[in-house]
Amino acid sequence: MDLHAADRELPSDMLGFIDAAGDLSGGAWRRAVAALRRAEQALRRMQPAYAHPVGRVRLQVPIRPRLLRDFIAFRGHIARTRASRGEKVPPEWDRIPAYYNGDAQNLLGPGETVPFPRIASLEDGVWAEAPSRKLDYELEIGYVVGTGTGGRRAGAPPSLFGVTIFNDFSARDLQSLAWRVGLGPAAGKDWANALGPCIVTRDELGELMDRRVAVRVDGTPRLRGRFEELVTENPLFEPGQRTAWPFDEIAAFLSRTQPVRAGEVWGSGTIPGGCEFEKGDAAAYLAAGDLVELEVEGVGILANPVARNA
Repeated sequence: MDLHAADRELPSDMLGFIDAAGDLSGGAWRRAVAALRRAEQALRRMQPAYAHPVGRVRLQVPIRPRLLRDFIAFRGHIARTRASRGEKVPPEWDRIPAYYNGDAQNLLGPGETVPFPRIASLEDGVWAEAPSRKLDYELEIGYVVGTGTGGRRAGAPPSLFGVTIFNDFSARDLQSLAWRVGLGPAAGKDWANALGPCIVTRDELGELMDRRVAVRVDGTPRLRGRFEELVTENPLFEPGQRTAWPFDEIAAFLSRTQPVRAGEVWGSGTIPGGCEFEKGDAAAYLAAGDLVELEVEGVGILANPVARNA
């Protein structure tokens, strides 16, 4: 449904709508809810011009965020990746929700093809270039920020508008090379991110911990499980350890250190088990032509094919 076509007083893009109704209240929010109710009634009698059959539309990336921050908010993920290198979770992880600023420009929506990453490095004065041999998917929650630090209530932390699925595609070989320099993983992640298939507002979402999640590559399951179990149950954990940084604590941290704007997207970090990198030498990285499907119950399936030409 095209909300703007149903009510011309409503914004025509997602960022505009979040600016007007990011806290799920106010005039724009009430107009949107009323437009949806009118559409439900109209669809019982006819096909209004602003409503389109799903099979006749192509879903685009649901938001072009003002900033994309990617956190590493699950202990299970960092514990497994460090264990594969014989290391432990650094104590600093318990002190701050660490993140880096991601690429908010090279965004893909549902069904869009992921370009195969290439690695270039200077070897003996000559540029050597080759396709990545460790292309990885990452199943993450994309938190969509509804109000920033300058929101309607003075001093209030940023609020959650809703969630989407975030596939933080990674060239692990380039990422590992960049890590040795000491400036983070971004070189292995700056070529493609995927968001979708939609944004589910927080009032419709329910309890995320109860939802089932899955990863499939060419129809073969790579991960299946309940969100809470994947996040909280891990043989590498010790009793009483923090298992995750939830949205509210991330928001509290950021609001104490810097401005936050409505319309940002925050990647949760990889849901434990939601990538190949955690498997170490047993990793089965993506190949040209693979179809990657990330699923979160209640949000949908984000499917992206990998380009056939590496």
